[in-house]
Amino acid sequence: MNDPTSPQMNSLEIALLWAQLPPEHLEVALKALEPELARQHELRLLEVRLRVQEEKDRRTHYLYLAGLVAGFVIVVSMLTAAVVVGVNGLPWLSAMLSGPSVLSLAGLFVLRRVDSGSARETGRAHRAALIAAQQAVPNSPVPGAGGSFQP
Repeated sequence: MNDPTSPQMNSLEIALLWAQLPPEHLEVALKALEPELARQHELRLLEVRLRVQEEKDRRTHYLYLAGLVAGFVIVVSMLTAAVVVGVNGLPWLSAMLSGPSVLSLAGLFVLRRVDSGSARETGRAHRAALIAAQQAVPNSPVPGAGGSFQP
């Protein structure tokens, strides 16, 4: 049993010490002990809430970092693919892979939201990139441009 003057005594130890006294003293002791028990209970509840919040924050941070890594891998893969298909003679596909879609996907993974205005601008930029690629290489077939594909 702890020393009665120790500040770290729990409520059971205090009650056991007071139980040795007459009932009138025990009644006074319990009335004095009740606020301490309420404080200990509130402290435990607060500790549980903090633990839950900390775990939630940890999961949120992990998901955020996973999204950043995934976005980086996708964007780098798209840019690499754009270079490869551009070197192999498909400038329209290269323009599609390296243009606005990269910015749109990067925004999706980093900002975690897509605005409808941003999506419209991405579509306009894709069309402009296709038109520019078609004008740069007149013999290259551009999908959806009405031409036929000749290998």
